Amino acid sequence: MFKKSLLAAIALILAPLSVNAQALVDASDVDIIAALVQDEGYRAIIKVDGVGDPMITSSANGYDFDIFFYGCTDGENCRDIQFSVSFDMEDGMSLTRAQDFNVDKRWAKVYLDEDSDPRLEMDANLYGGVSVANFQDTLDWWIIVMNDFIEFIDF
Repeated sequence: MFKKSLLAAIALILAPLSVNAQALVDASDVDIIAALVQDEGYRAIIKVDGVGDPMITSSANGYDFDIFFYGCTDGENCRDIQFSVSFDMEDGMSLTRAQDFNVDKRWAKVYLDEDSDPRLEMDANLYGGVSVANFQDTLDWWIIVMNDFIEFIDF
């Protein structure tokens, strides 16, 4: 009886360790993020942005988008990412139309530049790590929201 109780106690103690032993993805290694993007079937070109932080350029359904890295220290050990895509519209977009999209969408937001061209952004906090499945789901949500926006503006 003692032996069964001891084995049960050990199993309970070790169970959380197996869950925690799963690999987590964070924004500290741009190569890992790029590989995960490629694993999902998208290109991933690693670059450096204007302030020296890493970024990835990719595309989906014929539209280029970027993944910016934030919370970095000297271009390394970043904490989070932002998916971003901009559209150059001939007549721009009205603020009211941008707000209409923002009210209905939960994951991403639209901003207008000085020419009233829309920029769609979605932040992802990766600090402390997320599972690979979580990152893949986040990327999938980005593609869905981006496609919804393209349809919304009839681009």
